[in-house]
Amino acid sequence: MFHVKHKNIYDVLVVGAGHAGIEAATMSSRLGQKTAIITFNPNDIGALSCNPAMGGLGKGHLIREIDALGGLIGRASDLSGIQFRVLNRTRGEAVQGPRAQIDRAKYKKNISNLLKKEKISVLFDEVVDINLEIKNSNKKITGLKLKNLGSMICKAIVITTGTFMRGTIYQGERKWPAGRIGAEPSIKLANFFKKNNFKLLRLKTGTPPRLVSASINYKKCEKQEGDLVPQPFSFLTKKITNKQVECHITYTNKRTHDIIKDNLDKSPIFNGQIKSKGPRYCPSLEDKVHRFEAKERHQIFLEPESLDSDVIYPNGISTSLPVNIQEKLLRTINGLEDAEISQYGYTIEYDCIDSSEINHSYESLKIDGLYLAGQINGTTGYEEAAAQGLLAGINAARKINGDQSIVIPRSQGYLGVLTSDLVRGGLIEPYRMFTSRAEYRLLLRADNADERLTDLAIKLGTAEPNREKKWKIKKKLIQKACIKLEKLKASPQEYLKFNIKINQDGRKRSAYEILGYKSVSWSKLQKMWPELRLLKVEASIQKQIKINSFYKRYSERQLNEVNSLEKDKYLSIRKTIDYKKCSGLSNEVKEILAKHKPKSIKEARELPGMTPAAASILLRYVKK
Repeated sequence: MFHVKHKNIYDVLVVGAGHAGIEAATMSSRLGQKTAIITFNPNDIGALSCNPAMGGLGKGHLIREIDALGGLIGRASDLSGIQFRVLNRTRGEAVQGPRAQIDRAKYKKNISNLLKKEKISVLFDEVVDINLEIKNSNKKITGLKLKNLGSMICKAIVITTGTFMRGTIYQGERKWPAGRIGAEPSIKLANFFKKNNFKLLRLKTGTPPRLVSASINYKKCEKQEGDLVPQPFSFLTKKITNKQVECHITYTNKRTHDIIKDNLDKSPIFNGQIKSKGPRYCPSLEDKVHRFEAKERHQIFLEPESLDSDVIYPNGISTSLPVNIQEKLLRTINGLEDAEISQYGYTIEYDCIDSSEINHSYESLKIDGLYLAGQINGTTGYEEAAAQGLLAGINAARKINGDQSIVIPRSQGYLGVLTSDLVRGGLIEPYRMFTSRAEYRLLLRADNADERLTDLAIKLGTAEPNREKKWKIKKKLIQKACIKLEKLKASPQEYLKFNIKINQDGRKRSAYEILGYKSVSWSKLQKMWPELRLLKVEASIQKQIKINSFYKRYSERQLNEVNSLEKDKYLSIRKTIDYKKCSGLSNEVKEILAKHKPKSIKEARELPGMTPAAASILLRYVKK
């Protein structure tokens, strides 16, 4: 039940109603804890503060995993999506990422409707302090204090403040305190963390000017269609029913870049007003022009914000330049010469906590019962925030019940990759999930998230009854089909009779092994073994079994590579090594290695910001 009535005693209080807060509260409530969300006002619930999109490479994997564990972000996105595309469709499933354009208004409505089905209260107020019990220098939360409603008693608190902690918006020479445009920042809560000696960092992110669709000349832009058959995020979604729309693409040019170069001194990012780091992989337009001077143009995706509004989000031109310069540079871009601005772009700077301050359960190391999730831990993105919220909510509830914390291993999910990367701390810029961060990425595909995690959700108690029922039926079908396929074996000569061409080495292979070959289909195997038709396996499950078969041999190779990394951890790294030539490493990791100059693979692995996936790439380079 979703309501605003309250008493002042709860088990879990969740501060913030963004993606992290929603998942944290949902998980806590599902596990039997009396839970409330505290936020400034109703407009905060499920707000998409930045771009109107979900998923992508790494991020789409996270959404599937959150969904497999019973989270809401996947279902809300399916109910609100107005264009779906699978990125990297021409490549293997391990690096494909589901992505969707989201209708902002629908998303907020759908999140609220989903929350109404959970036993969660909502309190509209500001948190001004957290109450502690201190014994022998050990600190434990006992509740928190609200500006209007007074003191609340609880057993655990999950803080998910996003960009609200001492948030400051910059727009040219103008600056003002805000959590996002039109929203008050959280100042007093920031003082709590400072008072209790948390390591505070200052980070930034930005947003582009919003445009009026009717004022854009789309004839000068490229069309970007969605997939003909939209692929949902959630394993519970049968079909996408929303109207699907086009996006468009245009580009900056030399004239745009010249205007930006001439006005860099007016950008807070370059004139010294802002000293914090922003997301490397989503830089401001002025940052892109400055850093990639040789590049003649930068891509701009024109993304509709809603089916019921005329607002377009020009993804790719985030800026903090003065409003008159924003107008001027837009006039140089094809299709945007007469574009009308409905909201100017800006940069927001905010406080976060060094993520070395949390353990693998997302509980603070300094204060018992205090959990941190989302951008407060130095991450960027809706999906990363939701992932942390889900795990923090589960672990807060389990601690109250006296149960052991749940930690997802890196080999079981991107949820585990995210967590283990964060607790190392040392982030110098907002953390974003990529498939390249996972050393087990061939195992951690978006298509098999339910196979990896839904049994755990059922065991924990976070899976909805419908999910549990649907998964158990699917699991049984997969197991039955795989057992049958493994039993059916034939020689290369026998396969050849049915036009299945494989290496003529005389070795008998099972139908399961053969199914993984790209040229082999279920229909071919059914012609060879008609009894396979009796399995009555639907097309989506057939596809998942085929993908599992294809990746089986590659997964074994990847596991060997991970074991090799452990075996060779004491391998020396010569002083003269040029990390710039190590293809596969991100620029972020190259900078870390060049700065710290590790003497061995083991030292490299232990550096803040270094990941096992990067260490594995480095090991191959050092050996070569």
